Amino acid sequence: MMTTLRHSSRRAAVCLLAVAVSALPIAAAAFETVAPKPQAPSAVLIRNARVFDGKGDALVDGLSVLVVGNKIAKVTKDAVEAPAGALVIDAAGRTLTPGFVDVHVHASAWVPGAQTRISSAWQIGVYMSKSLEETLQRGFTTVRDAGGADGSIADLVERGIVNGPRIFPSGPALSQTSGHGDGRAPYAAHPYFTRTNEALAAKGLSWLVDGPDEVLRAARENLKNGATQIKILAGGGVLSQFDPLFTVQFTPEEIRAAVTAAGDWGTYVMAHAYNVKSVRRLLENGVKQIMHGHLLDEDTVKLAAEKGAVIEFELVWVWEEEEYGKSKGLSEANLAKVLEVKRGMNNLTGYIKKYHVLTGFGTDLVGNQHYQNKEFALRAAHFTPAEVLRQATSEGYQVIAMCGPLNRYGKFGVIEEGALADLLLINGDPLKDISILEKPESSLALIMKDGKLFKNTLEAGR
Repeated sequence: MMTTLRHSSRRAAVCLLAVAVSALPIAAAAFETVAPKPQAPSAVLIRNARVFDGKGDALVDGLSVLVVGNKIAKVTKDAVEAPAGALVIDAAGRTLTPGFVDVHVHASAWVPGAQTRISSAWQIGVYMSKSLEETLQRGFTTVRDAGGADGSIADLVERGIVNGPRIFPSGPALSQTSGHGDGRAPYAAHPYFTRTNEALAAKGLSWLVDGPDEVLRAARENLKNGATQIKILAGGGVLSQFDPLFTVQFTPEEIRAAVTAAGDWGTYVMAHAYNVKSVRRLLENGVKQIMHGHLLDEDTVKLAAEKGAVIEFELVWVWEEEEYGKSKGLSEANLAKVLEVKRGMNNLTGYIKKYHVLTGFGTDLVGNQHYQNKEFALRAAHFTPAEVLRQATSEGYQVIAMCGPLNRYGKFGVIEEGALADLLLINGDPLKDISILEKPESSLALIMKDGKLFKNTLEAGR
């Protein structure tokens, strides 16, 4: 779900930020004082941990995990000699998990859509950096941006100029005219007919594309700009104005154009859609990941399972819009669509469990992003805590890794030898009470991404 801003790109903003930082060494140095360097020891040994490895159903007591560089070098119950100069941490029986993975974020949406609309491109770039910093402090070490970031912001994070999770960006979400990403005011002129797209491009809003040729061109442009997958908006939306939830968007030929462009780069298309007709059209034309799907029937979920497709759903944005939408200015028509989607959630989660559909863990918040971790507790009404933690770790990796060669980082979402060292030490046992993760400021004692410590409240020895 999204407003135009929800599934829109902030590419222009981020490109401005990236150019400024990379072109001016003095400015870059100043920026880095705002985003302090994490602690980066050559090796870290965590002893006496209760480990959830991202794949199992239970914690394993008394394990030691050795990190060398940015990889997990050893996971064992045996005594481990700390390398010279290593940071040694006594977990004291705390729970050690992989870093969390959110497969549906909009990093540019740090503020509500209405405020983003009146913000400059520079402001949006700063909002994005704040969003990423806070997301990492909530324990999310990897995110897939579903419209709002391109390769430039992913590069700033990778270079350490912005502290945040590693990003798998989509670039601008592709929308048909009158579709979910058509964010013009009512009766505003279309950029095609006015021969300019300045009104949309100035703030990196979703690209309007009609016909296979335009879809091909836009998808290829996103890939050129660092997208690791292509996002299309293929059905009615909750917060958008022009498209009721029952509408079907993009023709089969347009969908296949996006699938072809993505496939030529070894990656996939993910598509926003709620209703049965939209999702069946997507599945029949090669789309491998459905985003939302709250209104699906059992037969369609079964079809997705047979085709090995992902259905990535979210609960927290529905809760957030129901609680705060009216105070944010959401119309009665939009609020009615929120409630319609909510009514379908119980059925969807039941079908996902029944047919073992890969889903991952997504949140899709626009503004009020500090509620991101509430998704854990909301899912606990439908899944066991172990299932939820798997969704937020190893399943998230499986969902994202469908980008194949465009994953330049390696394996994450698990605690095993050779995986990236993304680790969280948790005060308490989330398998007994997953709601503790709603308050990461107190529940997370340590946050490690790529072998670097971005939070450590524990005493350490040498």
